[in-house]
Amino acid sequence: MTSTANLMHEQEVRRQAMLQAMHIDVWLPRQTLVNAAPSRELLLDWETIDQVAIQPAVQTMPRPQAAAASSAVSAPVVRSGERVSVRDKLALAAIKPSAKPALNTSVATPVDQPATQPAPVQAEPIPRFALQMLRADNCLLLVDLPTGEAFQSRDPDYQLLKDMLRAAGLTDQPGFLRQGTPLVWPILRTGNLMHSQNAAAARACVRDLLSVEQQAELTRCIWLVGEHAVRFGSADDAAALYQLQPFTEGVQAWSLPSLESVLEQPLLKRDIWRSMCAHRGLWQVNND
Repeated sequence: MTSTANLMHEQEVRRQAMLQAMHIDVWLPRQTLVNAAPSRELLLDWETIDQVAIQPAVQTMPRPQAAAASSAVSAPVVRSGERVSVRDKLALAAIKPSAKPALNTSVATPVDQPATQPAPVQAEPIPRFALQMLRADNCLLLVDLPTGEAFQSRDPDYQLLKDMLRAAGLTDQPGFLRQGTPLVWPILRTGNLMHSQNAAAARACVRDLLSVEQQAELTRCIWLVGEHAVRFGSADDAAALYQLQPFTEGVQAWSLPSLESVLEQPLLKRDIWRSMCAHRGLWQVNND
């Protein structure tokens, strides 16, 4: 078969595969159509299934490409004496063994090893959160905002926060920092730097803001209230609840559950109170 015939055969196989994917079966007419263009020899090669002779393939070491092709192509089931459609003819022709004998069957053909593809590097997901920063006497507060909206005076979670401050011996009228604007992450929504806002960048940003605020006014303790506040306000992800961790020299960070969790599970107030009694001397040193 010449190169032109091979090209025509490949094009016909591709066309029939596309028609098969669209569930369109093509059949040739029994008689020549009036004013029809001459058909190609490939399409006119009609035989009954009994006349199609398929020789057994020579048992050789299969290559990975050949094994994949043999598993992908299967012979169509056709009853004896029926005409074979163009699609089935192409499928039968594709699985016929090559007529050319092997030049040297004694020498084993080395098996082509597929090139090892490097595992795709998955981009680290960008964390999404909103945090409210407040100050109560010598304590900084970093609190989760699950809805992304700033605290309102009548919010149940804000009322709970005020109760916790009173129990700790601090003012129940905390001041809102950053003009009451929550810290929302990610900061950039578009641009080339958008995908660089990973967890490490978020932690660096949050801790830098806390450092600026604790240096602006005397600070003894930083309350980290909520999952995101604890995760990105601490030095690492291993911060445990109700524990103190050093933030800077002379400043400790205190990890607490979210206000929403305390509202849903009132028994958490007992754990907060026990931890508060153990650590309240930290911020009451200069308040007495």
